[in-house]
Amino acid sequence: MGSDKRRRIALVLSGGGARGAYQAGVVKALGEISHECGQPDIFRIVAGVSAGAINASYIASRSTPFLSASRHLAEIWEELTINDVFRTDLRSLSTIGLQWVSDVVTSGALGQNRANSLLDTAPLFRFITKHVDFDQIIENLREELIDALAVTATDYSTSENVTFVSSVQPVTPWHRTRRMSETARITLDHVGASAAIPLFFPPVRIGDRYFGDGCLRNTAPLSPGIHLGADSLIVVGVQYSPVQSDPRNHSPYRSSSPSIARVLSVLLNSVMLDGVGIDVERLHRINKTLRLIPDTERHKANLRIVDCLHISPSQNISEIAYQEYERLPRSVRYLMGGLGSKDDAGNLVSYILFVPSYCKRLTALGYNDAMQRREAIKEVIHSGV
Repeated sequence: MGSDKRRRIALVLSGGGARGAYQAGVVKALGEISHECGQPDIFRIVAGVSAGAINASYIASRSTPFLSASRHLAEIWEELTINDVFRTDLRSLSTIGLQWVSDVVTSGALGQNRANSLLDTAPLFRFITKHVDFDQIIENLREELIDALAVTATDYSTSENVTFVSSVQPVTPWHRTRRMSETARITLDHVGASAAIPLFFPPVRIGDRYFGDGCLRNTAPLSPGIHLGADSLIVVGVQYSPVQSDPRNHSPYRSSSPSIARVLSVLLNSVMLDGVGIDVERLHRINKTLRLIPDTERHKANLRIVDCLHISPSQNISEIAYQEYERLPRSVRYLMGGLGSKDDAGNLVSYILFVPSYCKRLTALGYNDAMQRREAIKEVIHSGV
């Protein structure tokens, strides 16, 4: 893509619902560090999944310098409330709950409009519309402020991971096992679909297909940045990865039969979070192998090394969510109570705890974690000069 010979740096943002606040803190630090390096617009490619798709689209749509836009993104997350994302009134939750019960009892015989989520996320679409100017994304592409924006969602009809790409320059499409790309003018529906957490948020229709969270079956979350020509990646994950196991010592139910909340926590972690760390490890192994091959042979075979810096939480976000659990509206806590105890649901609510106190803690954590990696970040930035 493009004709210049600069090394291209891609910013890759993973998913995780409310955990996206952590990414905003990292992005704020990246804005300050890149400004210090005299390279304020260093990210040529921006790729996002789930909450990362919202953040990526905001970054791609900015009409101000990256430094100020990155700070504003953190402010947006720190002021976010649950009512900005989904309805919490008793009438809405009761209506959805009764629909679920009716579908189970009657096997859907009373109608075709079956419940497909626990929450009404109409407010989220209004929130995205307020903060993301999709026309400005196209303008920024034309002005070459960025080279490409990629947003990934999951097609519920085929179970394929689909990466929608907006780019001024032609992009060679890719199709791998269970994942593919499509050229598109990215819209509100693409971003909303990518952020539609399964079970909690309803599927989103794009054309004649329905899509959900892009983290589902996302076995190669780094691939969009690589396919779009990045030479270096800065990847922001939202999962704490301790060297040793980190048991939840506060839970008195470790030996009890798992509740629905605990089962869903394990399920969401496995489908939404684990892919990033695994793909980063895989890329490091590939790079190590490629470095054993002489440069001339690599070029002949069209193989290239893609450097990768992975920034992830230094603290367990689930533990932070557990501490902030009581900040949830009573109606939502009632809903969670039907799935399991607070101990079991602490990890689950880390995805939907859209409250200022929780999000502020995550943005601060992300900012501090990135600042701890300042020198490594500067090395990546200077590589793109």
